[in-house]
Amino acid sequence: MDSDSAHTSARRAAPGPSFPRTSWAPGTLALQMNVTSERRGALLEPLLLTLRSEPGGHSWQPMLAAVPPNRVYEAFERELDTGRPSTVYTYFLALPGADIPVAVAAVSPRVAASCSEDGIAVLGRAYVRPEFRGQSAYVYTLQHRFEVCRERFGRRLLGVHIGTCSPRVETSFRHGFEGRTLFIGNEDLGSAGVVRALLGVTDAFDRQLAQDVPPSLADAHRIVLEFAERGADAVSAPTLMPALRKLADVRAVYRTLHQFLAALPRLR
Repeated sequence: MDSDSAHTSARRAAPGPSFPRTSWAPGTLALQMNVTSERRGALLEPLLLTLRSEPGGHSWQPMLAAVPPNRVYEAFERELDTGRPSTVYTYFLALPGADIPVAVAAVSPRVAASCSEDGIAVLGRAYVRPEFRGQSAYVYTLQHRFEVCRERFGRRLLGVHIGTCSPRVETSFRHGFEGRTLFIGNEDLGSAGVVRALLGVTDAFDRQLAQDVPPSLADAHRIVLEFAERGADAVSAPTLMPALRKLADVRAVYRTLHQFLAALPRLR
């Protein structure tokens, strides 16, 4: 896997569908994909133009539809530069004479730029071109981003967050994440709809929570442990947040989780 491709030559990117789906044997597309974190307009523009024409399926679509086709890449860069810090990965096939863009996906080290605590990474929205769907391309982007999170944070990684309204995406996340996955509530994204907010938690998360706390904070600790076991099905955010505030000075996991949830004001 080429997680930071040095594929920087002036190869052209094919602007439209280049291969019918039948050209790829089941399960082989992901084996042939490259990935780069460079913002290469020639690779991204075909993806953005296709996304622009698919209303209702992606939070980036309204922003792209609001500008002329020849301004989509500029609008995309502006969105990235003014939002939370993110790395965008473009997944492509490197073929003789042309790079074929397949998918784009983002990773953020924190849920909002205002968060000072690292440790809960965010998988931003991903988009796969229609002609490459149903061939495990999305699963590949998911596994690659899990790997990016593990490499970036190492033992400091407490969790990975994703929001989705797709049962297939949720299933892929739960199956692919090496740890437990909690449902933490429904998040209202406005024009982009309501998504199920998920948090995959790591062994480091569980180890920090398992450590003793001062006796005076035992009740707060019990509430957090309940949430860590069963998520929003057991403890709602209004109940959880005061408990996390009380524990914030005890250990980093409580501060990080509190900041993370506080940055999701539309979670219910």
